[in-house]
Amino acid sequence: MKWVTFISCLFLLSFTESKYLSRAYREAEPPTTIKHVSVLSDEHLEKICLVLFSQFIQKGTHEEVHKLVEDTLALAKKCTADEHSDVECTKPLSTVLLDEICHEEGIAAKYGFAPCCAQADLERHECFLAHKNGSRYYISPFPKLDPEATCKQFHDKKVEALNHYIYEAARRQPFTKIVTFLHGEKEYEEVLTECCQVEDKHACFDDKVAAATKRMLKAIGVEKHQCSVLRKFGMESLQGLKIAQMSQKFPKTNFQTIKDISGKIGHIYEECCRGDTLDCMLDRKKLTDYVCSHQDTLSSKLKHCCEGPILERGECIAHAENDDKPADLSPTVREFIDDQAVCQHYAENKGVHLAKFLCEYSRRHDELAPVMLLRLAKGYEEMLEKCCATEHPVTCLQEGEQLLNKHFAESTAIVKANCDLYKQLGSYLFQNEIIVRYGRKAPQLTSDKIRALTRRMVGVAADCCHLDGAHRVACAENHVDLALGFLCYLNEQHPVNKQVGKCCDTYTKRRECFIGLGPDPDYVPVPFNTEIVHFHADYCTAKPEEQQEKKQIMLFHIIQHKPDISEEQLATAIVDFTDVVTNCCSKENKEECFNTEIPKLIERTKAALGEQ
Repeated sequence: MKWVTFISCLFLLSFTESKYLSRAYREAEPPTTIKHVSVLSDEHLEKICLVLFSQFIQKGTHEEVHKLVEDTLALAKKCTADEHSDVECTKPLSTVLLDEICHEEGIAAKYGFAPCCAQADLERHECFLAHKNGSRYYISPFPKLDPEATCKQFHDKKVEALNHYIYEAARRQPFTKIVTFLHGEKEYEEVLTECCQVEDKHACFDDKVAAATKRMLKAIGVEKHQCSVLRKFGMESLQGLKIAQMSQKFPKTNFQTIKDISGKIGHIYEECCRGDTLDCMLDRKKLTDYVCSHQDTLSSKLKHCCEGPILERGECIAHAENDDKPADLSPTVREFIDDQAVCQHYAENKGVHLAKFLCEYSRRHDELAPVMLLRLAKGYEEMLEKCCATEHPVTCLQEGEQLLNKHFAESTAIVKANCDLYKQLGSYLFQNEIIVRYGRKAPQLTSDKIRALTRRMVGVAADCCHLDGAHRVACAENHVDLALGFLCYLNEQHPVNKQVGKCCDTYTKRRECFIGLGPDPDYVPVPFNTEIVHFHADYCTAKPEEQQEKKQIMLFHIIQHKPDISEEQLATAIVDFTDVVTNCCSKENKEECFNTEIPKLIERTKAALGEQ
């Protein structure tokens, strides 16, 4: 609750004005009509409409969606030639798209949109957004590609094949940015171009398509995480992250501009997170246009982005290198510590003072992750509350500064220790270590979910541990933030336990909270399931990844059965199990060996755990 109070204080005053100015500006400006998007190529307009219709009519067939797209493209050509030729030409683009759905015979009734179509424009739009369903099994899982059939379609009807990919992806992710699908489709085309030319198409598909899918799902995961921050902790928290990010990206830019850009980004996320992906795209383009038209004062690293294709500029800017720091930028923010008037500034306008601290600290420390910068800002706010009530606040603040430095040193040490362990053990054994670590904290998770969580933790190490010290910490903070966000998402769907829920109720201190957790004190251990441990002969001929999965399921079950098992007891059980499996897989009659030796192994394990 204290964190919510802090972040609200931090940004409520500083963003209220720009928030309402933005809304008034949007209402005053002319709507984006179908003619306004004629600056895009027919191909891009077709893909944008395809994404939007697929996200609205998620259970519609590809043929039904294609018909709506074709009708919209025909209207676009008509309006471009003569904007007075049809009443639809002057309507907002979002209205035109919903008109197409509502006027298409049978579509509205077939998919439950008739009540929406009976409403006035704004209410109709809200009704359509409310129908979007992002749950995992609302649409059947993405169909597995048949390499031969896919390559034949790609060769014979390339555009249709790529459009079908967009359709299948977009209808499963109705809250995802349009540009994410366009980038994914571009990668998909590159993969098919390569794989359809090689002899072993199956191997190429297994490798390249899986990698491209993983990258796209990762991008979608980042978007969902930002939306979860917005949903659970409010707009102020999301804008706080953006202030930190924009201060790092544009270190020469003044505070007011950083604040305004961050506010606009927050509004864009608000649109996408509620499923309004068209306005999200249009407002993102407006912000991109603003940034590119002011790049001389914002950053020297944007030229190549602003000269690129219209729809790619926003993503390019988001991932662009941080600009060089001003030559005259002081290395520290002493005015927030040593100034005798610091408590007066804080008392006069807490929100602005804390936001300026975050901005100034962030522009000097591009090696720190935004979530860590927010954590430091929270620490600074706590210092002010404590020190400004004392007789000598400056002396107190200087002492508190040492605590902030100590916190960063501790974070660096934790990352180094985990990276050292990852390099020593390798991916598989490191994942086992994390399964044990988080299995104790959250034994109520299923084996599938604990493995999904710990795969993300291994991904943190794989992506970050090869970087230099400073960048390694920032990378790890960002990636762990996503991984713990996934755990908290699981907790939202099905509460894990009280201590996990408590950690998820914080944001900036989430990582520290999880690190400090021990075994769940309220957990009732599950009975020992001999079937999970009883391996059979087919294990010996299984693929390595299948063998690893089975062993990890067994490992997690042991933790679920005895969360307080000692490291020594666990190591003994693992060595004993490994010896039995190695021995039985070398025998001619493997099944007989497993049937004989596994029961003995189970008895030895129970005895070692003091259960006999």
